[in-house]
Amino acid sequence: MRILAIALCITGGLALSACTTPEQRAAQAAAQRNADEAECTTLGFQPQTEAFADCLLRLREIRSENAKTRALNNARRDPFWPWYRSRYRYPYRYW
Repeated sequence: MRILAIALCITGGLALSACTTPEQRAAQAAAQRNADEAECTTLGFQPQTEAFADCLLRLREIRSENAKTRALNNARRDPFWPWYRSRYRYPYRYW
């Protein structure tokens, strides 16, 4: 019972340490926005134009797709994934 309590305390501490404040999230978002603006400026787009806004939007879409791909890859690394895949195979031929 004591080991369980210690494990819960450690887990709770780790979970709380992973949290960020709204100010930190706003600072991260502002830093990302500044980096995106610098990237679009480097690519030759002029600020306050439609092409510049399109560049920012495309960078955001690319970041979203990368996050989605990382999430799918992490889900595939589940230790029970091979067991699930091999046990519940589709019973019919694919063609």
